[in-house]
Amino acid sequence: MNLQPYLSRPSIVLTIWSLYHLIVWTLLPLACNTCLPLDCIEAVMWGSEWQWGYDKHPPLSAWAAQLFAMALGDAGVYLLSQLCIISAGLGIYALGKLLKLSTLQSLLAVLLLDTIYFYQFISVEFNVNYLQLPFWAWGWYFGIRGSLQKNPINWIALGVCVGLGALTKYIAVLLLIPLFAAWYRRGELKETLTSYGIYLAGMVSILLFLPHFLWMKSNDWMTLTYGIRRGASDETFFWHHLWHPVEFILSQFGILLPLLLLCFLCRRKNRETTSPRNGAKELCLTAYASIVIISALTGISPVTMWAVPMPLAIGLWLVPASQLERSVKKCLWTVAALSFVFTTAYAVTFGAGPVIRERPHRVNYPGVALVQAVEQTWNERNESPLFIVIADEFLGGIVNHYSPDQPQVMIRANLQRSRTLSDELVSQQGALVLWLKSRKASDPHHAPLSRVYPDLESRFPQLVSLPDLLIPWPRRTDQKIGRYGIAYIPPKKLESAHD
Repeated sequence: MNLQPYLSRPSIVLTIWSLYHLIVWTLLPLACNTCLPLDCIEAVMWGSEWQWGYDKHPPLSAWAAQLFAMALGDAGVYLLSQLCIISAGLGIYALGKLLKLSTLQSLLAVLLLDTIYFYQFISVEFNVNYLQLPFWAWGWYFGIRGSLQKNPINWIALGVCVGLGALTKYIAVLLLIPLFAAWYRRGELKETLTSYGIYLAGMVSILLFLPHFLWMKSNDWMTLTYGIRRGASDETFFWHHLWHPVEFILSQFGILLPLLLLCFLCRRKNRETTSPRNGAKELCLTAYASIVIISALTGISPVTMWAVPMPLAIGLWLVPASQLERSVKKCLWTVAALSFVFTTAYAVTFGAGPVIRERPHRVNYPGVALVQAVEQTWNERNESPLFIVIADEFLGGIVNHYSPDQPQVMIRANLQRSRTLSDELVSQQGALVLWLKSRKASDPHHAPLSRVYPDLESRFPQLVSLPDLLIPWPRRTDQKIGRYGIAYIPPKKLESAHD
């Protein structure tokens, strides 16, 4: 089959690639899952409060998730993640053209992103890492373009990308390290640092970030302390400074292995290799290097998903370096084969999960049925809507997302993580406490309230334990039923009426 007529029309290829992501990776999880993944649930839960920050992250990903969930339900959240990937891919294509890659090389740099686990199988789990993607890709584009064209619009756009990236996740500022490395490689760093543009970009990003900074200051810098805790272990031993960087490198090597193998095979076939000094290698590698150096210096354990935006530029480096444009059919067959593997693996893991797996995945929780039982429990005792639920991030997020009342969540009964709530407000408005006692209702070992939330009964003496909720797990052939503990904190006005 002659592919040249299609590959010579990049708009057609990019449209097909975009439609694949929009259709397959929106509809597949919608068909397989009965509940949003944890990260999606958390994002929607936070977004429903419309704050300038939350206990783990800045606000932008939460706002975006809430807006798309309000518009399209669960499908909207899955769609949002794919829109992030597509917009980043288009940025990489534009960046490739800016770096003097051919049209075919730039197209392959985008298509080969689908060989990477981050951008297929796990991409349905929208979170802060995925919302970063367009800001990294387009930030690099406008940064390189600004150094070439000296137009203030490019520097303003770079500042917007950095500022919005930081409002998504602080680690997004690492996109500047590859950009500075690329400027250095291209011989543009000195001129860039002495021009007004980079400082204009800095001012724009600071202005965008300022409201969140003020929120952090008034909330004890809670998002910063979470980030430190997330990467740190309870104790740091000397060998952590060696092992954690190596562990991170190995995990990323494994994720990139299909693409690296393809490059190795094509590189041997083509023999001749080229490595243009356009900064593509630096855009690809230096963000990884910065994480490795930070881990080596501090001993923290980098989370694998921190690296989601880091391979975006890998095709811009490896396609011309391995002359993959000479092996187009092999590249396209590899992308097609891995796409089949990723989609099949997802369908089997989560679509058939309730049948083949003893322990239910989170995405196979009975979200709607659980919320209906919780709502009924509250409405039998109150005429007013449910305002507060006390639960962990997942169960609380399920109630927040699927309930028409959209109650606020006191996360794990911890006021430090739920700054808009207080014990006084809970006593005034009333609340339900929800927790998973056991995944199998017949299991004699249940998790009592005193173990899950030890201080809750002392904080709320009016708390009343209610009969457990028994909710069947969806789509199972073994009729397994989950057991959920539920307790009731009556509103003060009801207590007064009973007195």
